[in-house]
Amino acid sequence: MKQKFLIIISILLLTSSCQKKRNLDGNYFTCQNGEYTEVYFKNDSMRIASDNDWIKLSEWRKIDVKYDSLFFTTFGEWKNFSKAKIKYLEGNKIQLWIFETGENIYLKPINEKLNFKIKKDFWYGFHDRKIIQIVNNIKKRWVTTAIIHCC
Repeated sequence: MKQKFLIIISILLLTSSCQKKRNLDGNYFTCQNGEYTEVYFKNDSMRIASDNDWIKLSEWRKIDVKYDSLFFTTFGEWKNFSKAKIKYLEGNKIQLWIFETGENIYLKPINEKLNFKIKKDFWYGFHDRKIIQIVNNIKKRWVTTAIIHCC
């Protein structure tokens, strides 16, 4: 009995340690509380872009990823140290659960190469991506409403 238990524990440890190592590198967006924001991860750094007057296009900031947690300095008017639990979802989406607030932030991938060098071109692209998401959200709401009212 004890031997079976040890074998099961060993198998669980082996399978959990063989999982593919994931990283955050890439470009993502979130649209929460009526605000469209883009989040960019590169190696051990992060930056964001938003129409928010306090943020706009931030500089790259160092982050630390340990196991399933992201440690970072917040963006905006107040800069605080924060921690988020990382959960990888299907479709290359990421869920960040912010420890301090209990808020979930869902990041969806941006599937295009972004150019940060020419600010004007970057902001044109940002606003185009934002409009596409607004239109997509309106379509989803309209279809959902139409289905509810038709049935």
